[in-house]
Amino acid sequence: MISTLLIMATMVFVPWLALRTLRLEPWIPLPMFQIFCGILLGPSALGAFYPDLFAAIFTPGVRASLDTIQTLAIVIFAFIAGLELKPREVLAQEGNTLWTKAFQVILVPIFLAAGAFWLFFDHPQWHNPEGNIWKYIWAMGVATCITAMPMLVIASKSLGIYGTDLYRRLLALVTFDDLILWITVSLIVAFGETMMLSSLFLIATFALYHLWPRLMASCDQAAWPTLTVALVLSWAAFSHWAGLHYVLGAFFAGMIIPRHTTGWLGGMAEHQMYWLMPVFFIWTGLKVQWTAGLDVILLAALAMYLIAVATKFVGVWLAYREEGLNQVLFKTAVLQNKGLMEIFLATVLLKASIISGNMFAAVVIMSLISTVSAVPLARLFYRPDAGEAGAQITSAKR
Repeated sequence: MISTLLIMATMVFVPWLALRTLRLEPWIPLPMFQIFCGILLGPSALGAFYPDLFAAIFTPGVRASLDTIQTLAIVIFAFIAGLELKPREVLAQEGNTLWTKAFQVILVPIFLAAGAFWLFFDHPQWHNPEGNIWKYIWAMGVATCITAMPMLVIASKSLGIYGTDLYRRLLALVTFDDLILWITVSLIVAFGETMMLSSLFLIATFALYHLWPRLMASCDQAAWPTLTVALVLSWAAFSHWAGLHYVLGAFFAGMIIPRHTTGWLGGMAEHQMYWLMPVFFIWTGLKVQWTAGLDVILLAALAMYLIAVATKFVGVWLAYREEGLNQVLFKTAVLQNKGLMEIFLATVLLKASIISGNMFAAVVIMSLISTVSAVPLARLFYRPDAGEAGAQITSAKR
């Protein structure tokens, strides 16, 4: 227990201290640096050069404890993501024209990226050759083109567009981006031996979506915290029992719970980023292990990054070309914030034996490159006046 607590304290403090000492905080998000530190501590780095030290630090007991903490961290993260993802509210604000923009900015890049993976990454060293190819290429298309909502919020604050019309429109698109990711995860893990149980879970979730708000309305506010926590944990367990990933249950619980009943959470989203998520980020990095050469992994990560940028540019250009090339480039850059969402999907794909450890490593490194470069690239193209003009054009069309 003492070893686990000390390792957790190190996970929280050392990456933050190193980032601050190197004066890299304006350029590299702390979660991305934590993942990088995890890779350095993992079996392909520390474990390869100093295997005895690696085994002494990360004993089976420590690994089991960190796995439990990581599970709790990702359940809470998925719950908060579900709370933020309210498509009905977004449609009420943005109107039906959002469907067209979402198709162009989200689905077009996914289809193009899926085709690119079919052409360039259809090799046994990247995925399971005995698995369904459509699952692989579609999931990797989604992973490559995803934008993480939490990272978009952080980037928007850094760029000074937080709370503006431009930010609101980008957030609306990312809402559907994340929704596609969760649907993808559901489909990937549902079509298998547990399809009957998975269907039962999805039907129960649909019913609860309509029943739970009534239950909360019938209870006093003092009962809301207990009911919320009980629902999140039990629904996560239900989804896991049904053959789905436990994260899906936590996410759907977040979508089910009415926003007005969550005021008691306060700053929980920010607090868990300091208490629990460092363990998840570093532990994710620690699980990065590859059998191909490092040069091959880095080249694959760079190729995936270029695919992500090129396909997203096509989608953004189709949706916003009337705003000018500068705005298209800005939005393409800022939408490269992938962060945890891409890594989470890759984790699910790895556990489902759809991708290999080599592809998982390449995805994690690509996510680091993409997220770290997003804000600096966006700054090159951001023009406040152009953003306001674009908002006026979009509003006029609506």
